[in-house]
Amino acid sequence: MKEREVHGVYIEAILIGLLIGFIRNGRIANFNNARFKGWALIIPAFLAYLVPYGLGLFDIPFDTPEIFPFAAMGFVALIALLNLEKTGMKLFFTGVALNLIVTAINGFFMPIDLEMMRGLGYDSFVESIVNGSVVNYMDSTNAVSWSVYLGKIIGLPKVYPLASVISIGDILVSLGMVMTIQNEMMLHSMRVKGSMVRFSYKSRI
Repeated sequence: MKEREVHGVYIEAILIGLLIGFIRNGRIANFNNARFKGWALIIPAFLAYLVPYGLGLFDIPFDTPEIFPFAAMGFVALIALLNLEKTGMKLFFTGVALNLIVTAINGFFMPIDLEMMRGLGYDSFVESIVNGSVVNYMDSTNAVSWSVYLGKIIGLPKVYPLASVISIGDILVSLGMVMTIQNEMMLHSMRVKGSMVRFSYKSRI
């Protein structure tokens, strides 16, 4: 999908979170013991995200396909809201909320700096936005005045892996993801170690 050009920062956040978790002797297997409230909402979120592509693929007319990616983001925000007690989730929720706000204000379109995207070599992605193939982005020059500052106007340089244009919300979401991932990798291990220490102490008694 063409939107990978603007979601690369999330992929990097996942990788960084995993790396920090490994450095701290965390384990991926600990995700088997992770408990997230409302996790099933990921399914309607994913389906809503795919709807515009299905509409285009089968040439089904729909006046406002941009509402579906917005709904997908809403489901993600709800999952985060249900899990605010987890490390990193407050940052994650704040980031998603900011992205939701700027998108809602601009008629369910996320403002993005198209010239900056062209400068990074994403000409085909820019053309897809201009011709409507990518349904949920708009040129930041057409955004509601102050809201542009919450849009995707922060450019990551070409030397940066998966360089892209991101928003303040994206930064907060990424930081939240890093914190949550590495913490979940550590959490069960810490519980097991704590149980072993208590067992050892009781044995001596």
